[in-house]
Amino acid sequence: MLSAMKNSEVAEILYNIADILEMQDVAFKPSAYRKVARSIEALSEDINELAKKGKLKDIAGVGESIEKKLQELLTTGKLAYYDKLMKGLPKHILDLMEVPGLGPKKIKVLNEKLGIDSLKSLEAAAKAGKIRELEHFGEKSESEILKGLELIKGGRQRMLLGEALPTALEIEKKLKKLPEASAVSIAGSLRRRKETIGDIDILVASKKAPKVMAFFTKMPEVKRILAQGPTKSSVIIENGMQVDLRVIEKNFGAALQYFTGSKEHNVAVRDIAIKKGLKINEYGVFKRKGNRLVAGKTEQEVYKAIGMQCMAPELRENAGEIEAALKNKLPKIISYNEIKGDLHTHTNYTDGKNTIVEMVQAAKKLGYEYIAITDHSRSEPIAHGLDEDQLLFQIKEVKEADRKVKGIKVFTGSEVDIKGNGELDFPDEILKKLDIVVASIHSRFKSPKELMTKRITNALENEHVDIFGHPTGRMIYMREPYNVDLKKVYRSAIDNKVAMEINSQPKRMDLNDVHAKEAKEMGAKFVINTDAHTTSSLGFIQLGVSMARRGWLEKKDVLNTYPLKQLPKLFRKVRL
Repeated sequence: MLSAMKNSEVAEILYNIADILEMQDVAFKPSAYRKVARSIEALSEDINELAKKGKLKDIAGVGESIEKKLQELLTTGKLAYYDKLMKGLPKHILDLMEVPGLGPKKIKVLNEKLGIDSLKSLEAAAKAGKIRELEHFGEKSESEILKGLELIKGGRQRMLLGEALPTALEIEKKLKKLPEASAVSIAGSLRRRKETIGDIDILVASKKAPKVMAFFTKMPEVKRILAQGPTKSSVIIENGMQVDLRVIEKNFGAALQYFTGSKEHNVAVRDIAIKKGLKINEYGVFKRKGNRLVAGKTEQEVYKAIGMQCMAPELRENAGEIEAALKNKLPKIISYNEIKGDLHTHTNYTDGKNTIVEMVQAAKKLGYEYIAITDHSRSEPIAHGLDEDQLLFQIKEVKEADRKVKGIKVFTGSEVDIKGNGELDFPDEILKKLDIVVASIHSRFKSPKELMTKRITNALENEHVDIFGHPTGRMIYMREPYNVDLKKVYRSAIDNKVAMEINSQPKRMDLNDVHAKEAKEMGAKFVINTDAHTTSSLGFIQLGVSMARRGWLEKKDVLNTYPLKQLPKLFRKVRL
């Protein structure tokens, strides 16, 4: 019988094995385990199902030895080889791998020289100035370690939108099936689609709160009940997130507006209500004199009562939406169903899981009119980047897929590295053969601001570049954005007709909402892409649209909302 371990759990164990072996100076094996771990992370199918079908060897990198270990792990939930490796280690030493820039070899040095074996002891040593004294570390490394520890602390307190949203939607779906529930909605920062979430808030309209609460607290995913009351309950679910449920008997719209927030938005709305002789809270909008209810059934009613347009939850951050709503000048922000194609995707030619045809077919199922295949260029050895000959061969394969899969256009492309001097990883004679070129930074993240800015603007001046990929290079709670003058980058992109990407990967969300709004105000154009490495990752597009909506982007601002027939006007090398 299989243990029902998740793909991510299996991958984490393999990554840990690789790290331990590297600490022990074992050659070759660490890279083998990492390769399999990456392959399992990228699987669109449950690894338990592959095991049932006897297809574990179909996973890239899995040989006979690792297959046996996977079978043992999936059957028993344990792995004797891993347990043996762990016995020789301090209890919390692998936590150090979470710190950006700390690899197994550096951790080994820290442990041997300073006895560091946990995040706590690492922080103490860094604050005491002991790490800078070690060879190959220095004051800068010590400072970076402290910054990394702060990132980790934030990550442990909050969850990525891409992790929290599917969980919340599943709970919302279950609650909507209850006959006692007349209305159900996610609320709080998750409804506003913030990039990270502290906890999940859900509202239910019902006149039978006890039955709703009983169902909620007994859901299979609930691991611990923190509080259970007549109208509010809090639980911890299996992924460690806290979920708060409130049951509202009447005026659901007022409660939804109030509990959606943000706090700053609600304070501004309340101040406007006061000036109009009204008061507003989770129970409704009332006349201050006489306390008469004037609105509350719907959010539209609430905002109308105080003389404002009703706005999308994503805009409610007190970032100008109040003033715009009072003047009836809110933008018509992009909708979740307006994306016509994805222009940044990867296949098993480099570090993706699926074939070109599989990615194209998955895009077609999403109703897309087009997709671009943009595998990595040669300067990305970890991602098995393509050299010129391999790219030319892939171009033929992409064109064959375009002929083979009817009803969707397949563009040739590449995610081309921007080298340290601002040159691109491929010469112009290669780039001009591609329909779509995404230029991205994947190295030298710590370059000085002036150098990084010049590096990027040089690249954007190349006539073959169409899109600037994940423009700040950040990885949420893992890597800070590189130091760059974004306004100069926006100006260069505008002048050279290069679209700024909003990358929908949950750990990237790059550009974020603030930067997207800033770039829009300067006149930039955008594309929302997934950077998908699997067919299932194409679904991340919704997260990117969330960022675009929070950044006030309209359909006209986003080039891949345009139908296929209009793309030749928007991209220089596209021909239909």
